[in-house]
Amino acid sequence: MDQVCFEEILSCLAKCGRPDLILELKEVEKKIVDEDYDPSKERFVRKEKYSDDEGSAEEEDLQFSVDDEGFYSLN
Repeated sequence: MDQVCFEEILSCLAKCGRPDLILELKEVEKKIVDEDYDPSKERFVRKEKYSDDEGSAEEEDLQFSVDDEGFYSLN
């Protein structure tokens, strides 16, 4: 996380009246904030749409029953 994002989080916590959480975050600021972090490198935009054969999801047929109280159970 970069310093700007960290400061925005602290600002939001201040607006919400949470000085306890601000103190907790300030204690670990050196571990959270990375001066070399560049958020623009982390954003990956897929330019191509997914093809029909991508992924491994399969349709599944589940058998279930409903008891007298309306709770569902898998068979």
